[in-house]
Amino acid sequence: MKSITKIRFTVIWLAIFFFTMALTATLVSAGEKVELEGIIQGIKCTHYKVECVNSDRFIDMEPDFVLVVPSGDYYFLSNLSRSVKIRHAYLKVWVQGVLTGQELWVDMLDDMQGKKRKTPSAPDWSRKDEFWESR
Repeated sequence: MKSITKIRFTVIWLAIFFFTMALTATLVSAGEKVELEGIIQGIKCTHYKVECVNSDRFIDMEPDFVLVVPSGDYYFLSNLSRSVKIRHAYLKVWVQGVLTGQELWVDMLDDMQGKKRKTPSAPDWSRKDEFWESR
């Protein structure tokens, strides 16, 4: 009797484990590669649709910054540090990355001022061979 109960417990435990793994595997969604142009603005003024002011006092009060595209949609720049976002705040930028929902993982960032494109804090690992060949 004891071994049958132990086997049942093991089977039930394995069924729960595999069901949980299958459920989490279906929730993973791949993002799409995009290139967007827009302005990096503070999240509070963008969300509440008030005028964003480009001054140190207002920039310090913003908890985060987002990329606002001309259609009015905005995307969180999750893998960029706050200092990179502040450096490009209220400037027109070009961003290349992976878009998943409202979250944009940035591979390349350019401030559209005619400078060379910069790589943000998270490097684009798909180009690592080009990086090492250029050294």
